[in-house]
This record gives sequence, C-alpha cells and structure tokens, in this order.
Amino acid sequence: MKSTKSPATAPKDPGIAALISVVGMLLLGAPSLGYFYLGNVRKGVVYLLALWAAAVVIFGLMAVGTLVTFGIGLLCMLPLGLLVLAFGILIVWDVYLVAQGQKPKLPEF
Repeated sequence: MKSTKSPATAPKDPGIAALISVVGMLLLGAPSLGYFYLGNVRKGVVYLLALWAAAVVIFGLMAVGTLVTFGIGLLCMLPLGLLVLAFGILIVWDVYLVAQGQKPKLPEF
C-alpha cells in the first residue's frame, strides 16, 4: 500500500534545510530561509528581520566610528561585524536541529 502522507506533512531533510540556509546567508543575507522550507514561516520572518536589524545597527556603528576616527575606528569595531556572522551561523545550526526534530537553540515564535 502506498504512503498517504502529503508533502506538507512529510519530514524534511535536515541537510537540504541547512543547505538552503547557507545559500540564503551567502547570497541574500537570509539564513532563516531554511525555516520557510520547514514550514515555520513566523520564525523565519522574525529571525530574518532580527538579523537584518542587527546588521544595520552594527554596520552603522562601524561606519560612524570610521568617519569619526578617520578610519582607525574600523579596525577597533571589526569584531562587531563578526557578531552578525555568528548570529547567521547560529540560525543555520538551529534550522538543522529543527529539521532533525531536536530541541531548537533559538526561541520559537
């Protein structure tokens, strides 16, 4: 007898979910695209907006610091830019865990 599961209820592949997140992060700055693949649109939108807001604030601070200190501030604030990358990697990892059915590291919405 054939399986009667619809594609919407079928389990999603964690590797594909993580790949979509990595490609989304590299091309669009949107690692939360994996949540859309998993069907968790609300969590995807929240983390997409959170990452973009953090990027605007941090890179804005870096730009202001660079202008005020004539370029020296950029060197001092460069580690702040890594926070955006770390947040993106955390989102990719969370997408992978959710797809595997494990407890997520980031809060649910």
